[in-house]
Amino acid sequence: MKTRRQVVLLATALMATVLHTPIVEGQVDQLAIAQQLLRDNVHGRSRALDVAAAIDAEKIGSELRAALITLLERKNRIVEEAARRGEALANVEDPEFIAGLSRVVAALRDPQAIGALSKAIYGWITVIRALAAFGQQAAPSVLSVVTSPESHYNAVDHGLITLRFMVEGAGTRPLLADTLDEIRRAAQQRLTERQQSFTTVWQAIDLAVVLGDADLRQIVESFASNRDTVVAAGVEHPEAIDRTQKLAAERLAGVPAVPRP
Repeated sequence: MKTRRQVVLLATALMATVLHTPIVEGQVDQLAIAQQLLRDNVHGRSRALDVAAAIDAEKIGSELRAALITLLERKNRIVEEAARRGEALANVEDPEFIAGLSRVVAALRDPQAIGALSKAIYGWITVIRALAAFGQQAAPSVLSVVTSPESHYNAVDHGLITLRFMVEGAGTRPLLADTLDEIRRAAQQRLTERQQSFTTVWQAIDLAVVLGDADLRQIVESFASNRDTVVAAGVEHPEAIDRTQKLAAERLAGVPAVPRP
């Protein structure tokens, strides 16, 4: 684990060698980092993100926070556009950079980042846990992604996991009754809608079972016992059908979903 001194030294070195901006009393110039992040210089932007990542999240000021969130919003649009074209993201943007950016934004724990994080495909469990920690505050944004026909299936899958984490953590971060109703409807939509990824069906099964809703449980029971129900949900490959049925049976038997909150 980096000590505070190591963090300051790293940030200072990066700023001095890459951004060529002044260091005042051992602190990096956050405005300069923010400006560099939003420029088109790929190398400079990458180094600026390294500097931002080296700063304790609670020490990041409003300008730099805004720049990080804005940049993630921009990258989310690039990811969505590439997916819409059926083009590999690596052809237009560095996925590792976007993943790193997503993790830095997640670490801010800033409510202003909820919208960007809800659409972030990269960053995986770090982003999911950060969103879930907002609880009710982030639920509407996550639900909008999960239920939208325009959402990339990875974003839907992440959203379903996030909602499950919220439901599982509702004892300490309560959800409104209306929100729980919306989550139930979202789970039902993703259990029954055709032409979607089998991974989406799997995450919807996990969410449905933790909700403890009788109607949703009945759908999951049908998945476990009836292959035709699985196919009707859009899962057509034989191996995926088998895996879906096995997953449904495990969740009904009390095997906990993974990843864990």
